[in-house]
Amino acid sequence: MQDWNEFAQKNGLAIKDTGPCQLCNSEVSKGIIECIDIASQITHKLDHDLGVDKMTIFLCVDAHALQHSEIHGRWNNHYHLARLHLILKKNIKWNYKLSPLLSEVLDKYKVKNENEVIRNPMIGNRGVITVRTVNDSVGDDQYIRLVWAWADDVFNTFHESHDISDKISDLFLKRVFA
Repeated sequence: MQDWNEFAQKNGLAIKDTGPCQLCNSEVSKGIIECIDIASQITHKLDHDLGVDKMTIFLCVDAHALQHSEIHGRWNNHYHLARLHLILKKNIKWNYKLSPLLSEVLDKYKVKNENEVIRNPMIGNRGVITVRTVNDSVGDDQYIRLVWAWADDVFNTFHESHDISDKISDLFLKRVFA
């Protein structure tokens, strides 16, 4: 598995290690490096079981991944946008057992749609809520509300690709709940 620096280079992104995050504009001082560091810790603001129950673990990963598409593989957006679609629009109660099933659905989908690309909104226009906003939350209730708002905010910025995430979501629902 390639690391995010390799994907950034492949996507022509020169990493800045000072100032705000160059992808999401998060108010950090060490650029994208600090943003990623916060993202790796933010899913653990709640007890693990509560994070799974409230789905904040999955929502944080999806929101951050979509705000930082340039540091991930091309099919990453399909996965994270589809999972957000399933949680936010189809009201699926996500858990770890469902993640590999979504990957299986996406693997089959890729075969018939190998040239499909989810277009990224412009850098800096992928939602106003960032990892810093969520990290600065106080208390579990505020954290949970902010994570859900963050995921919804980011999801909505990808509106041009909602038809794609809807197709993948429907395939997933047929596969899992048929």
